[in-house]
Amino acid sequence: MSNLSKKKTIAGVLILFLTVVITLLMSFLYDKTWGEIIRNGVFSLSFSLGLIYFLQYCLKTERMDYDNAEHPYRFLVVYLSGLILTVLFPLIDKKGWIFLTIAIALSLFSNAFISFYVSASFIVLAVLLSGTEIVTVAVYFLASFLGIMLFQDIDKQFKVASSIFLSVLFLALLEIAGFVMLENSKLDAEQFIMPIVNIAINSIALFFCLKYFNTTVANRYRNKYLELNDQEYSALIELKNVSKEEYYRSIHTAYLAERMANSIGCDVDITKNCAYYHRIKKAFDLSEKGCEEFVLKNQFPPKAAKLLLGFLDKNSRLVSKEACIVYLSDKFISTLMSIFSKDKKAKVDYSALVDTLFEKNFIKETLSESELTQKDFRQIREIILKETLYYDFLR
Repeated sequence: MSNLSKKKTIAGVLILFLTVVITLLMSFLYDKTWGEIIRNGVFSLSFSLGLIYFLQYCLKTERMDYDNAEHPYRFLVVYLSGLILTVLFPLIDKKGWIFLTIAIALSLFSNAFISFYVSASFIVLAVLLSGTEIVTVAVYFLASFLGIMLFQDIDKQFKVASSIFLSVLFLALLEIAGFVMLENSKLDAEQFIMPIVNIAINSIALFFCLKYFNTTVANRYRNKYLELNDQEYSALIELKNVSKEEYYRSIHTAYLAERMANSIGCDVDITKNCAYYHRIKKAFDLSEKGCEEFVLKNQFPPKAAKLLLGFLDKNSRLVSKEACIVYLSDKFISTLMSIFSKDKKAKVDYSALVDTLFEKNFIKETLSESELTQKDFRQIREIILKETLYYDFLR
């Protein structure tokens, strides 16, 4: 059994054991009847078994978001934190329960499917322990649902201000409609104090949760990409010393590939990274094992390493948009460099050159399984034709 498999097993056992034990202990401390204690125990057992099944399903089918499948303990910490808060919520006013933050945190460190399940179960558990009205479930489940959806697919730009605003706004509206409006026929300022406090706490908690997520998940390798994609990085300087032709071919390919990736919404960092290093196999005369050692030595991020090694493998088909972009960019740049090496003043019909290049049989064959759409090809063509001034640097 691998180390990761052991971690997943331990996490599953702890989820099952601690969920049941904590629920039973808090039911006893809240002075519930034996019937209620047994009910809560059965609920927590059923819920935790269901969670373990869903976790295994999502791991097996590779449906966990980001790199969450590789970090079971990270999810365990978030889950147990949410569980502990849930069983303590009955000690405070229901209008102060911060299920919104818990739901969003769960979705960031697992996926939306698991977060929906766990959030709903936590809300029901809090209601069972507190004995509050069923409307509480509706208020917090709807708020959690919207919060989870608003924070899906966070990109590396990490623009989350609007998502935070909308999620807490929706929570405020639900609390007012579900709690405040039903308390008294006459409204007074005191009734709004707890919802306001809840919104403030959720906003602060979300800020720290998202900050942690940004540094550990969304932009975990940001500094490494900045280092690897710097033309003054040691490996690129070494490439320049070994072969200036391959170095400049890589630099120009990376420039064009970056713009292509931006235009069709690809991962710019790994595309640019692959473009910078796609000539190392030839320049350094590396075997497949040598390429792997190069990647390990320079500590490439996992996605970047996978893309580059797949690109350098002659037996591997180019499927991902990022790999195909690097390939097309390289073919165009190398064609121009070849033309200008023969005649620096050569006049090039870039539009005709692009059309000819795209129609070549060996390119069609290479990209036969590509994820690039016809729309992508059109946008790539537009980008190539917009950069005509840049191509003078190749002369």
